[in-house]
Amino acid sequence: MNSTKSSVVSVFNDTSGGFEVCIKNDRNMVGSLGVWVGDNPFDFVVPVTLCQIIICSLFSRGIYYALRPFKTPKFICNVIGGVLLGPTFLGRNRQLMEVLFPLKQSAILIILAKVGATYFVFINALKMDVITPHLEGITGPAYSIPNVFTVSSFAVVSEALTELNLITTELGQIALSSAMISEIMQWATITLQFNSEGDFIYSVGFMACTSLFIVLLFVLIQPAMKSIARRTPVGKPVNEMYIVMILLGVLIMATIGDTIGLNFIVGPTLFGLVMPNGPPLATTIIERSELIISELLMPFFYINVGITTNSLGIHNHWKGSVIFLGILFLGFLAKIISCVLIAPSCNIRLKHGVVLGLILNIKGIVELIYFSRIKKAVLIDEEIYSQMVLYVVVITSVCIPLIRNMYKHRSRVLTTPSIHERRVRTIQSSPENTEFNIISCLHNDANVHSMIAMLEICNPTIESPICVHVIHFIELLGKSTPILLPMNIQNKKSPLSINYPNTNHILRAFENYSKNSQGPVTIFPYVNVAPYNSMHEAICNLAEDKSVHFLIIPFHENDQSFGSDIGTSIRNLNSSFQATASCTVGILVDRYSELSMSTSKLCFHVGIFFLGGPDDREALALIIRMMDRTNMKVTLFKFVMNNNNSSVAIDKILKGNEEEEENFETTLDESLIDEFKAKKINKDDVIFHEILVDDCIQVLEAIRGLESNDYDLVMVGKRHNMGDLTDEEMSNFMDNAKQLGIFGDMLASTEFCNGRASVLVMQCGEKRVNYFE
Repeated sequence: MNSTKSSVVSVFNDTSGGFEVCIKNDRNMVGSLGVWVGDNPFDFVVPVTLCQIIICSLFSRGIYYALRPFKTPKFICNVIGGVLLGPTFLGRNRQLMEVLFPLKQSAILIILAKVGATYFVFINALKMDVITPHLEGITGPAYSIPNVFTVSSFAVVSEALTELNLITTELGQIALSSAMISEIMQWATITLQFNSEGDFIYSVGFMACTSLFIVLLFVLIQPAMKSIARRTPVGKPVNEMYIVMILLGVLIMATIGDTIGLNFIVGPTLFGLVMPNGPPLATTIIERSELIISELLMPFFYINVGITTNSLGIHNHWKGSVIFLGILFLGFLAKIISCVLIAPSCNIRLKHGVVLGLILNIKGIVELIYFSRIKKAVLIDEEIYSQMVLYVVVITSVCIPLIRNMYKHRSRVLTTPSIHERRVRTIQSSPENTEFNIISCLHNDANVHSMIAMLEICNPTIESPICVHVIHFIELLGKSTPILLPMNIQNKKSPLSINYPNTNHILRAFENYSKNSQGPVTIFPYVNVAPYNSMHEAICNLAEDKSVHFLIIPFHENDQSFGSDIGTSIRNLNSSFQATASCTVGILVDRYSELSMSTSKLCFHVGIFFLGGPDDREALALIIRMMDRTNMKVTLFKFVMNNNNSSVAIDKILKGNEEEEENFETTLDESLIDEFKAKKINKDDVIFHEILVDDCIQVLEAIRGLESNDYDLVMVGKRHNMGDLTDEEMSNFMDNAKQLGIFGDMLASTEFCNGRASVLVMQCGEKRVNYFE
């Protein structure tokens, strides 16, 4: 067998043994046989393509880690990585350019870039929660520059807000709504532009095909996708066959769209919009394909953008370039000024108007796809295209840090705050004969029974009824828009575009409880779909708007089915509630207890360990409210520090300036204890014990000695002024001391009552003075 650099000669013998047939095998330079047979890998398409994705990924990652202190978005780093591979930097060496980007491989690069862009727009459309009535206006014969730069892409804004952790804030919700309306207006404008141009017969044929395509999507594709979602069992992934067919369907839709005259990205966009987002269908598709699309296919798109961007030619026509970039910059300022001018009429602070303008000025991949489209339509040349790419990089790089610096504290956006804003609402400050407002949060149906029992213990009466805002937490998966939506159980048609079966079961259980409770209980059900790292934002705003005094959240280890990642996310969520809420926060630990079974017998035994301080006073205030309930047994253990201890006395002398504040706290403690004693008169089921201790260790030993009592619920404050031990010190020995406090962690462990007693750890809300104005 003989071989050359460009061909292979194969020798064959016929049946007689003497006939040779020589065949020249033209491999079309696709795959190399290796350097051992004399092949240069860079003469073949496959090695060059693999080398491109490796180099682009290394460049992008390196830039991302180098710019990480500046919080530069990953998208910008990817674009810069692609531009550095192009004529702007490495491409200045013509030999290197010919090796890395040979002409024979250019078609493959363009195809892979378009495939990556196709799947990207499909995934982003799949995450959108709104199917607008103006889908036919998504395309036209060309995309004009004014349309691209005067509107904001919903997908780009949503991705940026997620990266900034602002997607659940009030300002983030306003930005998402503005971006969605802006895109709808863009689609309608492009449709009008198309109808006013071109041949009439072509226009009629185009519109007819487009309309038929959209009708088929809604009449055939959408019902089929909803049927797949309904057939998938709750909590189970979608059948793999369906996933493969849907991903193939993306390419089919791109082909159909390109065939009838639409841009190739329009078909996948419409396909993603008509599909049901969220679990199970969209969640499964995104989990299985998003990483491959973003890390393996999209680099080809960035490479294609980079090699077609040549910023070095700008200096040859610098006057025209300055004028063009100046016009674009004026558009940037115009959007900010518009938001600032509109802000007062919408009761929004002026600084928040500036931030909103910056958010809506963020550009991303969608704009780059538009640029490539209008460049292909020969509406702009390579120089203008390079300036537009440069504008996207610069503006986005400037907007992101400004937003981070100007909107740090997640404050409310209204210029005139509500009467309840910034006021600390506690159980102690709640009047006796008024409605007691509670927020009860749940992650799944395992939290339902213990939460209902907790509400029943709170003793709803005619004089002081309970108003409960029940909120089901759902992690934001398979969609872009977070929501906090009130639900109507009586309305059979859900306002959600996604069906969450567990939500209906949970909220129906609370509705049934309100009808059968011993006292008047009003239920307002909600569903909160948001990322765990910002899920608390909307809830804390709701607590302010509804003047809520008590917020109950389940402990992250209630459900043993939670994975380690989910458990960590919920732990951080609970910490965010404690750090942000301006009302009393109670963390309910109910691992193996029988509290949920107590609702059937309607008899409860509650114990409280009182050491002093605002958190313990909140627990005692709730106990005082519970005492009037029938079939209620209450036991209060008050721990008194031995003031004769010499170390404590010396410590008080050294901290004389704090003695007055400590005396004030002691007065508040004794006042509430006296109120408890006054209400326990003539009540045999209310017991008071006073225990003398010297230090924190003796408190822990005393609590362990009291575990023989059969408690349904044990209450304790999170923070205490013991002097000898702090939560930070004990966190090295206790897993949850930072979240539950020293005594809360000990009570929640299996060492106390074998883990069969529910524990409610209370934290009093604090007034925070560092507000963003």
